[in-house]
Amino acid sequence: MSTINVEIPAEFARSFGDSEAEVKLNAKIELAIEMYREGKWSTRRAGEFASMNRRQCMDVLMARKIEAPYTKEMLEQDIAYAFGRL
Repeated sequence: MSTINVEIPAEFARSFGDSEAEVKLNAKIELAIEMYREGKWSTRRAGEFASMNRRQCMDVLMARKIEAPYTKEMLEQDIAYAFGRL
């Protein structure tokens, strides 16, 4: 898998942690949470990106009181599935 590096100025990076490893991990967690919140990533994908398993990711989301994104389209698909139309 190819990677892209993002530079974070030190004055901002300090808000993610004290060590370089802590900054990297916490920045990845924050990005993963935001992508999940926007409905772009599943808990599995967000967890994978942030070096967590799905359960750990869900625990972080619950601790931060982040609700699952659920769109009208998702509801319509669920209703169609429930009534055997999918």
